[in-house]
Amino acid sequence: MKKARLPILNHLIGKMCGRVTQFTAAQKFYHSLGLSFSLGQPRYNISPGTKLVCVRREQGELKAEQIYWGFVPAWAQGSSTQEEHANARIETVSEKITFKDAVKHHRCLVPVDGYYEWMTVGKLKVPYYFRRTDGDPLILAGLWSTQMRRDGETQKSLCLLTTKPNREAAQVHSRMPVIISHDNQKIWLSDQPLSQPSLDLISATPAAGLLNLYRVSSEVNRVAIDKPELIKPVIGQLDQPDFLGDLLGES
Repeated sequence: MKKARLPILNHLIGKMCGRVTQFTAAQKFYHSLGLSFSLGQPRYNISPGTKLVCVRREQGELKAEQIYWGFVPAWAQGSSTQEEHANARIETVSEKITFKDAVKHHRCLVPVDGYYEWMTVGKLKVPYYFRRTDGDPLILAGLWSTQMRRDGETQKSLCLLTTKPNREAAQVHSRMPVIISHDNQKIWLSDQPLSQPSLDLISATPAAGLLNLYRVSSEVNRVAIDKPELIKPVIGQLDQPDFLGDLLGES
């Protein structure tokens, strides 16, 4: 009998960082680390419940691989039902029983070209795409775990960490993914515990100006659609401040 899985609630539109793209970022990042990995098909609409390419350390060695996006802690193995977590808040990750072991020893980096977030405008959910202004990959902080399935096989899973938004991200949502700077990537990938001050420093909200954002087609709402056109800007009435004000009931 298969394990019943509880739904990933933040897979839904507008719930934190729930969609990303990986089409060139992963290869660029792996090359910078001296790793070799074939990404396969470019992906423009990756959602929880599928696999994300990440870099992690195991037994002292860096590895690049695809891991299931929907974190389940190792101690939950064998449960008849298990909740999967697409995201975790960096502010409380060291305190939550679900994540506190992983944040000590099982940290990973997820290179993405960009991510989607949804702005709530009245009753509408309007999708926006975020990427670095300089075109470099966004290197996101994640946690991973290994579970033993009932069939005796193991499965690795991961989640992305979120933090308070910077100026650009705050225009759309109250959270943003934790972005790890180049100087902190080796520290994050170590398998040694980090003090809370170190975690706070590494995961600090990035300065304004790092991200470029623009509205994209609502086609991205459908996880089955995966094509380059999803990240093309859409210019229209929703981008006009007066129209947004009307929808929000502002004068």
